[in-house]
This record gives sequence, structure tokens and C-alpha cells, in this order.
Amino acid sequence: MWGLFLSLLSWLHLSPVGYFADLIGTTEPGLKLLISILMGYPLAIVYHKYVRIQYKEHRNNYFILTGFDMAFYNFGISMFHNIIPAVVMYVSTMVLGPGKKNVIVSLIFNMGYLLIGYVVTESEDYDITWTMPHCVLTLKLIALSFDLWDGKKMSKGEELSANAKKTALTTAPTFLELIGFVYFPACFLVGPIFSFRRYSDYINDKFPLDKEEDVYNKQAMTRLIQGMIYLIAFQVGVTVFSMKYIQSDEFWDAGIFYRHLYCGLWAHFALYKYISCWLLTEASCIRFGLSYNGSEKDDDKVVSKWDGCSNIKLLRFEFATKFQHYIDSFNCNTNHFAAEYIYKRLKFLGDRNLSQGCTLLFLALWHGTRSGYYMTFFNEFMIMYMEKEFESIISKTNIYKRMWANTAISYALYFLLKLYTIVFMGWSLVPFDVKVFSKWWSIYASLYFSGFLFFLPWAFAYKPLLLSVKNRL
Repeated sequence: MWGLFLSLLSWLHLSPVGYFADLIGTTEPGLKLLISILMGYPLAIVYHKYVRIQYKEHRNNYFILTGFDMAFYNFGISMFHNIIPAVVMYVSTMVLGPGKKNVIVSLIFNMGYLLIGYVVTESEDYDITWTMPHCVLTLKLIALSFDLWDGKKMSKGEELSANAKKTALTTAPTFLELIGFVYFPACFLVGPIFSFRRYSDYINDKFPLDKEEDVYNKQAMTRLIQGMIYLIAFQVGVTVFSMKYIQSDEFWDAGIFYRHLYCGLWAHFALYKYISCWLLTEASCIRFGLSYNGSEKDDDKVVSKWDGCSNIKLLRFEFATKFQHYIDSFNCNTNHFAAEYIYKRLKFLGDRNLSQGCTLLFLALWHGTRSGYYMTFFNEFMIMYMEKEFESIISKTNIYKRMWANTAISYALYFLLKLYTIVFMGWSLVPFDVKVFSKWWSIYASLYFSGFLFFLPWAFAYKPLLLSVKNRL
């Protein structure tokens, strides 16, 4: 009950958290969040040492108790907001049964509750309130309603996709199982999201925890160290590259290329905040044993994989040369949710671009009501539309193949593409960070609206020109 103890110290004005927050230049809620994320690892150790074997019947209760403790420490009595959707989900499933109606209720209620929470709590700053874990919870419960529907389809003999078969549920969770799933301490605050099927398999001993203990302990420690490194890099990076400077008059006095590069480097280090949190939570998930992801052959040996809760692919992210690499590597579980439960379920629209646009609109709405979120996801749509079409045209030409076959030219191309991704990631992320229209519009003005000029004319100007040049070659 560490959270309750620290809350008591805070109530008695004896907590050192505020002091240390000022010392390292962060907010008290931010430091409390970090403490809670780090606590996932020792909670996993305690679980394996005292709960998993000795008190097998209380595994789920352990997750509920520790999750409640963590929620109360961070949000106090506001933690009740995270219980209400779980109760509604349980009741709607019992009353309506698994199926389309239950999915509709889940979508409307969970997204509606989250959006109302945003309206009530959201400000122009980065707020740490009950809506932060609630956005993770929203996706988990929506996915659960779809998984129950898929299970109903499967029991009727309907064909499902390979991914849907992995998460489909033929039996609804009990109320206590649902609460344990919601409050699982390693993932409650910042994710990653995971399916109830994974949680059920985990607590019912379907993962090789005893056989592979040395393997997942080592991988957990690796992720923990990586998370701490990225946390330090974030603290250093945002000190060197500051959003306050980007919003200042001095930023306008710098050269245009410098402004673009500075903004891109700021964005790259700003993303380390999320990466460090995901690495630290993944370390806890692995240490708990939740991350088991099957096995594969490696040099004629069968090795287990423990990346089932991975939310970041570090090498793909750091060496990205196109925005598809960012999508493939960053916030992987949320992207998987968007692909499986939104994009693919919109197949009936009959148009991939329309399905993608609706999916990105859903993700923007999921993040909040501020205009900056919608601008960021519009940027993603705009960039990905151009990237995919440009690549499909240019990759088929002989000159493209010869350029990449030449070592010197390939290095130069890699440098240019890396520069492109860094610069325009900065462009894309600015609205997401500052949120308010007046702020991101002013920054875009300082960058001469370069992103709009570079990407928007693709369909009616750049693409016809490129096709004309290609036909002449």
C-alpha cells in the first residue's frame, strides 16, 4: 500500500515529492506518475515471490489492490471515474450479450465519457489527470466489446482474421476479472493496451513463466535500463531544445533552415518522454510475465518471445527514413488497435483513404478536443498519402535502383531522408504539443507554412509532374 502511505505523507505535508519535483524541474503530478510507473517493477517481483504460487486464487485480487493503490495515489477520489466504464461494460454485456449492440454502446459511452472528461479537465498545458489512464481504458474496453462479438461470430462458425482469432472471447469476463484487467498495475496509467484474452491466458498459467524466468527477467532488466537512458535523454534534450524558444520572438530572428532543424530536433527529443514511459512499463510487463508472445526458431533453437506488450521499436524509430517507419515503430499497440478495430472494421466504406481518414479522426478525438490534435493527424494523413504514392512511382524506376546500388549516393540519400523525417516530424508534432490554434499557427508562420507547401500540392501539381518526367526517362 505504498500509494496510500505516500498520499498520507502528502496530506500531512511531509511528502518529499514536491521538493524533488522542483529540484529536477518537473511538476509534482509528473514525478508522482514516474514513481508509479517505476513501482510496477518491484510490484512484479513481489507478485512472483509471494502471490503467484502461494496465493494462486488471489492473483487477480493482487492486481486490483495494487492498481487501486496506484490510482488513488495519482488521482485521489477522482479514481472512481475509471471504475464507472468498467461497470457499464459489465452490465451492458450481461443485458445485451456480446454482439453489435454491445459494441455500439461501448463505443458511444466510452468515447463520450472520455470527451466529457477532456472538456472538464483539459487546459493548454500537459495535464496529468484521471483522463490520462482513462484514454487507455477507453481503447481496452472498446476492444473487449469487439473481441466478445468476434467470439460470438466464431462460435457460429463465421470466419475471422488471424489477428481476430487471437483475441476473440467465447466467454465474458467476470466482474472481478474485468476490474483486474482494468487496473493491472504495470499498464494502468500509460498503457500499453492489451487484450483480455492475453490477461486471461496470463492469470490461468498458459504462459511458460517457470521455464523462461531467466529469459524474461533479463529482457525486463534490459528494457528498464533503456527506459532510464531515454528518460535522461529526454530531460537533457528538452533543456537544449525548448518549446519556449520556438514560441519566442528570438526564434524568428534565426535562419529558416535552422528553425526547421531546431523544431525537428525538439520533436525528436520530446517523443523520448513517451518512449521512456513505454520502455519502463514494458519492463514491468515483462517482469510480471504478461508479455509472452509465443516462440520462434533462432539458429535451429526454439526461443520464447517476450515482446507482447512492446509499444516502441527503437531501431526502426531512431533510423527512420520515412513516416511509415514512425508509424510502424511508435505507439505500436495503439496503432494495432486502430488498424484492427477501426480501420479494418470500416472496410464497408469501400475506400482505403476514407477508412484511413476516419481512423485518424477517431485517434484525434481520442486524444482530446483541442485543434492541435486534429492538425497533427491531418498532417499524418497528408504526409502518408504523398509518401505512399511517391514511393510507388519512384521505386519502379531504374535510376532509383541504380542510386541505391551506389554506396556513396545511398549514404547521401539516407542523410537527406533522415533530415526529411526529422524536420517534418517537428512540423507535424508542434500542434500536438501546444494544442491551441493561435500558438501552432504562429509557429507554422515562423516556418513559412512549409509543410503545407511541400505536401498539399502533391495530387494536383507534383504527382503529374513526376509522372511526366518518369514517362520521358
